[in-house]
Amino acid sequence: MILRILCFLLFAVPAVCQSPVQRKIWYTTSGGDAGIFSLASVEMNGREVRPILRFSPVFNFGSNLNWNYADFGGLYLGWNIRNIGMITRDSVNQEDKFKRRIYMLGVPFGLKFGDMKRDRFVYFGGEVGYPFHYKEKFFPDGDRDRKIRKREWFSERVETFTSAVFAGIHFNERFSIKAQYFLNNFFNQDYVTTDEQGNTIRPYANYAANLFFVTFNYDFSVKRIWDRKKEPRKTGAL
Repeated sequence: MILRILCFLLFAVPAVCQSPVQRKIWYTTSGGDAGIFSLASVEMNGREVRPILRFSPVFNFGSNLNWNYADFGGLYLGWNIRNIGMITRDSVNQEDKFKRRIYMLGVPFGLKFGDMKRDRFVYFGGEVGYPFHYKEKFFPDGDRDRKIRKREWFSERVETFTSAVFAGIHFNERFSIKAQYFLNNFFNQDYVTTDEQGNTIRPYANYAANLFFVTFNYDFSVKRIWDRKKEPRKTGAL
């Protein structure tokens, strides 16, 4: 169903640039996410936790190496740094509010199918990531004046590596939209710490959360490495 919708958008929306161009064979793109809208599927101690839509507009950028092996297809490999996370109300009465996020280094690999000449295509693939900074804000009873923060580099509270699948649509040379789903749990369920009384606890042992986000991408740099050569014009004998 998602693929059908993407294909409909791809061919129903007119391209911004219609001038005839040659297919780029090898090229790089560098850009950022205009904004990431994220939610999560969350369960805690066997009960479903209500997530809140999270928007992160800044510090999301990356670069890709692209290879268009034909007019109708290509693939790419890249890297990115993203600010992703979730907002939840964890308590039974849904009063305690948590904002949690990670900065993550991701390595995506994707396949592309469509019109490579005009950069109008659908794409999908997978990504592995490495979270390197964790931040948490806790608002007891939802009170914004009682904010408790945690910041940790290379935190053990979250999984060491992430894995995700994604699919998207590229409208023209610059603009695309993508949806991504994380296969792994956001939290490290084996994480061990101590409470205020010095007791050993595992706060995420029964906490499962899988992130999902939609993002709008803009490539501010497109650098051609190799284009398809022009075919020599055939002329008849005089």
